[in-house]
Formats: sequence, structure tokens, C-alpha cells
Amino acid sequence: MLCLSFNAKGAFLPQLRISEKPSDYDFDGEELKFKLYWTIFHVADSKSRVTKIDKDRYKFEGKVSTAGVAAWFKKIEDRGYSIWNRKTLCPEKTYIYQKEGKYERERIYTYNLSGKTVEYIKRNPKKKRVQRRVIRIPFIPFQDIVTSAYFFRKYGIFRVGEETVFPLFAGGKFQNVKFKVVKKETIDTLFGKMEVFKVLPSENLSPEGAFRRKGKVIFWFTADKRHLPVKIVAEVAIGSVSAVLVDGKGKGFNLRKDYEERRKRNFIEKIMTGTFGGE
Repeated sequence: MLCLSFNAKGAFLPQLRISEKPSDYDFDGEELKFKLYWTIFHVADSKSRVTKIDKDRYKFEGKVSTAGVAAWFKKIEDRGYSIWNRKTLCPEKTYIYQKEGKYERERIYTYNLSGKTVEYIKRNPKKKRVQRRVIRIPFIPFQDIVTSAYFFRKYGIFRVGEETVFPLFAGGKFQNVKFKVVKKETIDTLFGKMEVFKVLPSENLSPEGAFRRKGKVIFWFTADKRHLPVKIVAEVAIGSVSAVLVDGKGKGFNLRKDYEERRKRNFIEKIMTGTFGGE
């Protein structure tokens, strides 16, 4: 693993603790779909997509919108993307749009790595009000709220008891975010049983808006080089919200199709061996 720290002025002490052997999984073309539940109620749908722009740059996109019973109370449409450079290991631009009921806002972050500054633009589309800020970048590399999970999936230390640490830019400031692998287990998913790593992120990793966490968050990532997030549970103001992976595909895999083919093969094998229906 690689461990670095940088003694910056002020309270923030940037840290970098990542794997020396990152995953060789290529995110290009990956599409994941989730259903979000508040207790037992289906309240939202989420999807993410990765597109390779050129040799070194990727576009990570995400969208969350209300569904089910929640759509009757408060319509939510949150979306955003980040342009990420695998040579610098940093985002180049982040765009976040939030529309939650009558509330509407968009934010644009542009990262100037040579000048070590972030230009932050906040807009209110209805009032046409624009706010601008320039923030100093204290340490490179760093991630944003969109790229952080992808960065962990590729550069995280996936061993029980180990902790991955890297700088995160979120909420207009830099801070360290941590992912700790606490357990390796097998869980039931929509695609059959999967071996996964149970991971606890630090408290400062949280989306803004209606699904902002108010307590503990738990991730379950597959124990292969893809490290797919198959389940996420977050404590919110009232109860908890869980995100369950319901579909996913990428280079060399299609979760739903692969699962159906496995079921068909197992069914045929049981018939051929005479074990169908038990002994």
C-alpha cells in the first residue's frame, strides 16, 4: 500500500493511503441501476454510467429521482457528473444539479491543478443569482463526491481490517475521507449469492439534499476486481434508506443476463444428473 501525508497550514492534514496494486477493471461502459427504499417503501430510483472520453479521461454520471409513494409528496431530481483524469488521479470538472420540490440549485466546480485552485459557481436557475468563489487546492491527488466511490473501488485496500484514506473536496472544503473494510461475507442479492466486502466510510462522505445521512453508512462491494456496490444502507433523519443494485452491465458482464444463464445451466445439470426435485 502507498501511505503519504502532507502537513498543510491550518487544521486540515491531507492523507493518502491507497493500494500499491490497483484493480485493472476498466469502468468504461459501466451502467448500474439501483432502487432506493425508505424502510419498506420504494421511494427513488438511481442510475450511474461511465463513459471514456479519451485515453486518460472518464465521465462519471449519476441521477436520482423519486418513485413510488414518495413521488406523491415531494418530487426529487438530482443529477450530476464529474470529468476524471486517470493520469492526475483528480477530477477536472464537477457539475451537480438538485431539484427537490420548490428548491432548485446547480453547482459547477472547475479544478485548475497547475494553479492549484478550484473555481466554484453556484446558481439559482429561478432567480438567476450567481455566486462565485475560488478555493485553494492543498494537495494532489484528491476526489470529489462523485468520483470518491469509483476511486475507492479502483485504489482501495480490500483486506479486512484495512483502511483506505484520501483527500475529498465536498461542501466547498477539503477533508480526508476513509473507507474501512470490516468484514468479508456472502450475501443474497437479486443475482444470487455473492461474496462481498462490508465497508464503513467516514462520516463526512454523504450526498447533500433529501437523502443526506444522519448516522452510519454501510457499503457492500463485490469481492472481485470490479468491486461493484451491490447494497448501501444509510441512516437518515427518520429511519434508514437502502440502495439495492437491481441491474448492472459493463465490459465482459451483464449481471441479469449472466444470472439467468447460470440458473438455466444449473437447471439442465440437475435434470441430466437426476437430482432435480431432490433425492
